[in-house]
Amino acid sequence: MVRKDAYILLREFEKKHYIPQTSFEYFNKIYSNEDMALLKNLVWGTIRNLIKIDWYLSFLVKNLKKTPPASKWMLRLGAYQILNGFKEYVAVNETVKIAKNKRIRGFVNATLKNLIRKKAELALKEPIWVKYSIPEWLYNYLKKYFPEDYVMEFMKKSYSVNPTTLRTNTLKTNREELISLLKGININSTESKHSPYGITIDKAGMAIEKTDLYKNGYFYIQHESSQIIPLILNPKSNERILDMCSAPGGKTTELAQIMNNSGIIDALDIDIDRLELVEKNAERLGIKIINTKLISGDEYIAEKYDKILLDAPCSSAGTSSIHPEVLHRINIDDFVNYSNIQKKLLENAIENLLKPGGTLVYSTCTISNEENTQNMKYLFEKYNNITFEKIDLSLYNIKGYYDGYGYYFYPDETLIPFYVCKIVKTN
Repeated sequence: MVRKDAYILLREFEKKHYIPQTSFEYFNKIYSNEDMALLKNLVWGTIRNLIKIDWYLSFLVKNLKKTPPASKWMLRLGAYQILNGFKEYVAVNETVKIAKNKRIRGFVNATLKNLIRKKAELALKEPIWVKYSIPEWLYNYLKKYFPEDYVMEFMKKSYSVNPTTLRTNTLKTNREELISLLKGININSTESKHSPYGITIDKAGMAIEKTDLYKNGYFYIQHESSQIIPLILNPKSNERILDMCSAPGGKTTELAQIMNNSGIIDALDIDIDRLELVEKNAERLGIKIINTKLISGDEYIAEKYDKILLDAPCSSAGTSSIHPEVLHRINIDDFVNYSNIQKKLLENAIENLLKPGGTLVYSTCTISNEENTQNMKYLFEKYNNITFEKIDLSLYNIKGYYDGYGYYFYPDETLIPFYVCKIVKTN
């Protein structure tokens, strides 16, 4: 039953290139925690391993690309299990049961059994990009722009599952107390090593967002790389701050937290539903200083700000350990298209919104040279009234690759690849 439902969700992914959260919510109502964990493992594991799976199947199936989608996704689901330590006879038998007719059952059964026989032999031929299941074009792209050790760490991270991390809401509690409160409801956690607010969930006996601690605003669910960006901007109480792309509000509410809920934060976004999330999150966390505005950051004009955060819309290639589908959605054209959007946002920030002497922090969750280094080079050549400030990432125990303008975070257990640059507008 679980494998059949995993197959249904994978076919949904095939059509939409993502799986809506509502699809999982339906199964949450009918499955035990154990079965739900298996369902998510089968679905996201298959998507995360898709490059690797198809590479193996290409040796076993003639014209894999022309194989009917129904059969192909059954094979992918079965192959994921065989290549990742599931009991082989269970993987084959339960996957074969999904097929509706005898011919397809025979084809899936024979192919998966052949994979069991040949997987060890094929493993010896695996290229490095297959081992970590990333597209070959992306591997070649990374090699062009990054040191070898960064490429390796990116691939390892992409192939892993990022743990759940929380940001302590210091307006209501502190990190030590929150860890104790979580333990009291059977959620084991530890201090994370980069953010002073960060907590890593080790084991949870229930869904984090269903706890009273969550509902009462004691924390925000936010990965550690994201938590670092507001710390780099370092807003002060009573300053006037702009968040140009604020939804769903993780960094916006952290800015307010750092400011001790004192000052002004104007939060922009172009999506009214996501902007409402900013408002709901601010209310839940007890934050009073955020003003949401439904407008694009490249069109917005207002009184100038002391500091600006531009966590720009991007190709999101660094988020694959959280959203494994992203590597099957992006292509190199996206890097160029997003960079054009980002330039307009940056130009408006520097020309119209930032005070002389003010600070702009630019960040993305991608590793694209076009969206990061080339954008900063563009600003350097266009404006003579800005400087690029060095950032001491050692304050956060982060290793960075410096491109002459900003820094690419080396990923680790809790950090995902991120880019950050700090720009000061001179007088």
